[in-house]
Amino acid sequence: MRLPSSNPHPAFSAWATVLLSLWLIALWAGPAMLAALEVSAGIALNPHGHAHLYAHGHPFVDARALLGLPNAMDVLSNAPIALAGLWGLLVLRHHPRPSATRLAAQVFFIGLLLTGFGSAWYHQAPDADGLVWDRLGMAVTFAGALALAVSERAGVTPARQTLGVALPLAVLSAVLPAANGNVLPWAVVQFGGMALIVWLALRRPVVGAAGIRLGALIGLYLLAKVLELGDAAVFHATAETVSGHSLKHLAAACAAWPVIAALSPRGSKAPARLRQNAAGRAA
Repeated sequence: MRLPSSNPHPAFSAWATVLLSLWLIALWAGPAMLAALEVSAGIALNPHGHAHLYAHGHPFVDARALLGLPNAMDVLSNAPIALAGLWGLLVLRHHPRPSATRLAAQVFFIGLLLTGFGSAWYHQAPDADGLVWDRLGMAVTFAGALALAVSERAGVTPARQTLGVALPLAVLSAVLPAANGNVLPWAVVQFGGMALIVWLALRRPVVGAAGIRLGALIGLYLLAKVLELGDAAVFHATAETVSGHSLKHLAAACAAWPVIAALSPRGSKAPARLRQNAAGRAA
């Protein structure tokens, strides 16, 4: 019986090279590309990193205060994200996995924890400096999610290499917009990384995969983006009860579920079945 190799797949290496190349192009040519976009399309980005501000001066429609807390719903809805990250770290502590998978999961859950606090800090008074802290948490989360997907479909060695490249690139991309206004590297890391996860989800799991449902992870990400884009539409559709951006935070918190479900002791039976199926195909 021949077991799958832990070496990087050539196709995955090619995709990673494309992503890195796009990131480097966006890094150096980004300011010129953004300037051309602003001139041709008439889009002017403000210091928040958004193209539109509401009359109250914030890029989000719900500015209601609660007990003196400004933008209360957008702030408080970050609590589930932080709690999901903490829950994941506690589950991981009692369920050992291969070192690379464990490290990727730790980064993913720590990223959620940081996102919960960073996003809450940003939303209570949205400005360019706060946006850096918001994006830093998301950057760590994206890097961990990508490494987990690679671990599931390509093996632990490629996952370790992916994390070593994706984490610093993502963190740098989160900081760059505040330094020079260049948001394109951040867009490449976020959307290019998600495109890689989609491509990996179409591949078969490797032997020893934890059984993370990448399709659920992708679906929750897409739901969060739809809610983010429909911020005002959801707010008006719910009679100004809750905004799309607040619900986006809840969808982001739910993204921890596919990982926690696979890594928890109760979910360990599914990976065993995956390992048997993968071994049978490799025989």
